[in-house]
Amino acid sequence: MNTNPLFDMNKKHIIYLLLLVSVCLPQNSNAQSTTPLKDRLYTGGSFGLTFGTYTNVMISPLLGLMVSDRFYTGVGLEYNYTKDKRYTPALSYNQYGGRIYGQYNFLPNFFTHIEFNGLSFESYTTTLSKTRQFVPFVYVGGGYQQMLSSRSFMSMRVLFDVLQDKNSPYKPWEPIFSVGFGVRL
Repeated sequence: MNTNPLFDMNKKHIIYLLLLVSVCLPQNSNAQSTTPLKDRLYTGGSFGLTFGTYTNVMISPLLGLMVSDRFYTGVGLEYNYTKDKRYTPALSYNQYGGRIYGQYNFLPNFFTHIEFNGLSFESYTTTLSKTRQFVPFVYVGGGYQQMLSSRSFMSMRVLFDVLQDKNSPYKPWEPIFSVGFGVRL
């Protein structure tokens, strides 16, 4: 029997994942079929730093594909390190995982976004012992994207965790704000 939490997803999680993959599959991409693949790839992501009594370092690189002028899809990784000195001894956590997403621009600078994200969360059972568990998320929302140059852009998103796994740190309908940057390869 496999006890790896990555493979311990119930049917609801699998249905959400299949729904996301079907949304991310190319639809009618005739507009991009003549553009070479390397010109439709982009990379980017986001990062965050907080130092002090509560230290957090987050990095989230991604690789994306412009399927058409309006539809983007991609994959990414995420890593968070946290050290909380409000406790004695200080508590430190390492979270990591990945994501797959689809984004549709319904207006030139405005988009809808859907994403499946899975993170391996570390948590303390006592101040000296930790446990690790896989937590899936399905984010739905939208945002604004602004070109910074002919090859780079910035995007701002508001997402909601609609899956609400029992171990999700997010409350129902709690907005998740993020800012990211991208560069076409």
